[in-house]
Amino acid sequence: MNIYTQLCGLAIMATILFFYRRQPTMGLSSERHFRTTIYSILGCVLLDIASCYFIVHSNRFSDTLVYLICKLYLLSLQIVSFSVLFYTTADVFEYYGSKHEKMLGTLYQVVCVIGMIITMYLPIQIYYDGVKLYSYGPATIATYIFVSFYIFTTGISTVVLRHHIKQKKSNMLLIWMAIWSVSAIIQFLDPKVLIVSYASCIGALIMYFELENPQSSLSRRTGHFSSAVIRDYFDYLYQSRKSFSVMMISFRTVADSANENKLLRTTISKLSEFLFTVDTAKIFDTAEGYFVLVFENMDFVESTKFRINTYFQSIQDNPDVSDAITLLSPFYTIVPDSSISSNADELILLLTGFIPNDRNKLTGNEVIVNDEIMATVRHSKVVEKMVVEAMENDRIEVHYQPIFDIAKNKYTTAEALVRIRLGDDSLIYPDEFIPIVEASGRIIPLSDTIYRKALSFLKSYHIDRLGVEHVELNLSVKQGENPLFVNRFLEMLKEYNISAEFINLEITETNSIHSQENLFANMKKLEEEGLSFSLDDFGSGSSNLNYIIDMPVVIVKLDKHLTDEYFINPKAKAIVKTVIEMAHSMGIKIIAEGIETSDSLEEMKTLGVDYIQGFYFSRPLPEHEFLKFIQQHNL
Repeated sequence: MNIYTQLCGLAIMATILFFYRRQPTMGLSSERHFRTTIYSILGCVLLDIASCYFIVHSNRFSDTLVYLICKLYLLSLQIVSFSVLFYTTADVFEYYGSKHEKMLGTLYQVVCVIGMIITMYLPIQIYYDGVKLYSYGPATIATYIFVSFYIFTTGISTVVLRHHIKQKKSNMLLIWMAIWSVSAIIQFLDPKVLIVSYASCIGALIMYFELENPQSSLSRRTGHFSSAVIRDYFDYLYQSRKSFSVMMISFRTVADSANENKLLRTTISKLSEFLFTVDTAKIFDTAEGYFVLVFENMDFVESTKFRINTYFQSIQDNPDVSDAITLLSPFYTIVPDSSISSNADELILLLTGFIPNDRNKLTGNEVIVNDEIMATVRHSKVVEKMVVEAMENDRIEVHYQPIFDIAKNKYTTAEALVRIRLGDDSLIYPDEFIPIVEASGRIIPLSDTIYRKALSFLKSYHIDRLGVEHVELNLSVKQGENPLFVNRFLEMLKEYNISAEFINLEITETNSIHSQENLFANMKKLEEEGLSFSLDDFGSGSSNLNYIIDMPVVIVKLDKHLTDEYFINPKAKAIVKTVIEMAHSMGIKIIAEGIETSDSLEEMKTLGVDYIQGFYFSRPLPEHEFLKFIQQHNL
């Protein structure tokens, strides 16, 4: 029976090795140590089979040779258990562990050597009665002691070093150690049942399928490494202090259409095929339409870029016109030296900041990342953290800027504007953090926080009784595009018992619209519920006439820059007059922003502007100051 379990273990290890060696690996330390563990288990199984053979046929061989083979099997058990321990803790011992943790790794190696010396020195006995066979004696006892020590230490390490070891890896290792411990106890109590080496094969099989299968690191779409493992690879490179360069290849699209998407898919497919010929870099398919190439030698970056451009050109200039294909031009983000960022998170944040599309302002076909760009990225991260902490610690404030209604000669509306209160009681203004949280995707939770504070204020103080007819809340485009936004916002209105007619949502940053269809559909639904919309910053370059036509807006706000230019630039004067006339012809009202002097006010009145907003009347005010202002002027 024993020989059958060993043969089954041998078949398991042969299968793992067959599939493991067929797949590309990233060269991570965990992969290397897992591979070492597989080979040590294979050697252990082979020696287990060999020891059984030599014990059965001991009459054919000298006692010295038989005992040597049996001791080599015992040594292989220690090597396997030590390999598993080192597979568990290698990253800590080799890279990011403390000085004392690294010394502990060296101590383990010394213990392993001592264990093997003791096993080789102590005597060993063998037993075979024609059916049952096993080895016993002091050398076997010593092996059990050292293997038990490694198993116990591995289990403890997965718990103590859990902040360094992934949760899934810890769980799988604990299962492995449990299987191994049970098999060791059974074999110790009944030496005739030789299942320890087989149990190690089962453990390796579990680790392979759950954690170390190279196939799971590959993109099913292209066969390159997937984005799921790129952070692990960057972590490994930084931990091992290896210098490397990165080139990200992405594509600037020109429209959100079926034809454009088809062109993008064709381009990605052609690039993916070509990248299999690049053997100087690790290649990652992000599944978002761009590729990341990691070079350990900077010299290959430019040559690879040249080869890609040449390949694309050859496809488009194919002499056989029927085979010529139009492709999008690649955009390159190049990080010449990885030391420009301090860790994997910073590097990934840096790369994602340079993914071009039809709406951003990246020029040319490449960006070479330098220290100045990295400083900007770090600043963005600091600001993002500040916003998150402000939300967590309730330091988000909403101030209100009164808006004067010329026809009614009072303040009938106000714009809600966000502020962050710092620990020293100073304020941070939206220009400093809104663009950053927009880019990071945190604008949605921030907007929800602002909405709730504003709606709570409106519910508590009933400012409609003071002559305020509606309040303007800024609507982020990312928020407005979200399919869940309409229901969530209507639920907020219901929760705070605020009439939809009392809210005007102000759209800005129209140049960042990704899905017009979703945004316009959401606006239509909210309009049907009674909400109104205004278009902010008209004339700043981020808004245009198409949005006035397409969006259900009832108010257009002239940007401060445009109103300033009106007084000094004849062309701007003509544009402002035309916009006002056009808007009024469509039943749309006009707000002039940034009015700071009485002369500007009178001129805007003459033009027929409907509302005035600016420091001439008031700066944005905290809640109680705003209430006091409205009471003084409207009552």
